[in-house]
Amino acid sequence: MNIGITGSIACGKSTVSDYLKEKGYTIIDADKLGHVALTSEDVKRRLSETFGANILVNNEISREVLGKLVFGNDNNLKKLNNIIHPKIKELILKLQEEHENEDLVFLDIALLYEANFVDLVEKVAVVYVDEDVQLERLMTRNFLSKEEALKRIESQMSPQEKASLGDFVINNSYRKEDTFQQIDEILEKLKRGDKQND
Repeated sequence: MNIGITGSIACGKSTVSDYLKEKGYTIIDADKLGHVALTSEDVKRRLSETFGANILVNNEISREVLGKLVFGNDNNLKKLNNIIHPKIKELILKLQEEHENEDLVFLDIALLYEANFVDLVEKVAVVYVDEDVQLERLMTRNFLSKEEALKRIESQMSPQEKASLGDFVINNSYRKEDTFQQIDEILEKLKRGDKQND
């Protein structure tokens, strides 16, 4: 069974994924696949045609330059996503096929809902934090000003909205031990084949 792990930026998906990895589960990391997609010659060509040759540094996409063009600009973000998402989806499907004999395979993907990738998984676990915790963590983690952090947060669906769509919600606002306990409970439910709300 393929399980999506999603959540808005700085909500702690990697904390959840790392814990699952330690327990021996396969994690497909969509963010890493996004980096792989950016090395595809076809993607590089289409992005440089769309955003200009200055996004290329030594014939590689500069994520920093590209980031400045798309964060806070809905039109540019949509153009980027239209080019890169099909390639990421293709890479995810290939990995899911490779691991199809495993009972549970987890797809760590921030934009599960925004990119309409929900059809790639059977169940979704949403990692949630309160918005003030999210803002503080993002500013600290990425060395961003409040304005820059808010731009990134606002480019995604809110934590509350994502939480309302998930089959399971992991509240990561408190101690790691609390988060791990919630994950263990969800794993038990998945093994039994039921949902959080049953």
